[in-house]
Amino acid sequence: MSSRQHLYDLLESHWPAIADGLAAVWSEGAGVGEVARRLGADPDSATEVTLADLSVGFDGENIPGDYDGILLVGEFAERGAWTLTLQIQWSDVVEPWALESLSRDGGRAVGVSWRGGTGYRIYYAQDGEVMANSSMTMIPAILAAYGEGLEPEPDWEIPGTQGCPIAQMVTTSLVIIGRVTGEEISAEWLRTPHTRYLIPGNA
Repeated sequence: MSSRQHLYDLLESHWPAIADGLAAVWSEGAGVGEVARRLGADPDSATEVTLADLSVGFDGENIPGDYDGILLVGEFAERGAWTLTLQIQWSDVVEPWALESLSRDGGRAVGVSWRGGTGYRIYYAQDGEVMANSSMTMIPAILAAYGEGLEPEPDWEIPGTQGCPIAQMVTTSLVIIGRVTGEEISAEWLRTPHTRYLIPGNA
């Protein structure tokens, strides 16, 4: 297992369907409830779950529709006022309107997304303005200071026994985000219950 893909492997160990798609955004300056409100989540849908249980435990009228976004929102990074939001089923959290809302009033938001094995993107917004929406194969200029020593372009010729280029590319972006927030995503965060919300009708 390549150390260059340790964060992708960590995510996959808690969410085996990671290759199918995931969107994640770290936002600064707003707590869990406020982040959910800015994203248009239904407050009545709030339930404490872990990432592993994010898609289970729905019943009756609570079963999400095909166009509902499913979020997991939790406090992140003890050294700063950051909140992490993960989304399966759609990618509302990295849409321009969401990044603008999450970073307003002097805050920052940084995120990643991919869907169905394509569209690997890294995002950055500050004070209500999206300043980067780039392929993970490059480090956005505004994040260059956080990319020292990192190589975003994966080795597409790497033998399968030596690692996965996509996993390495995603890990590089997650390392950059960890440098922005002051802390990389951890097994502790992933196995701790956070708050699940629904965004009705892919708001």
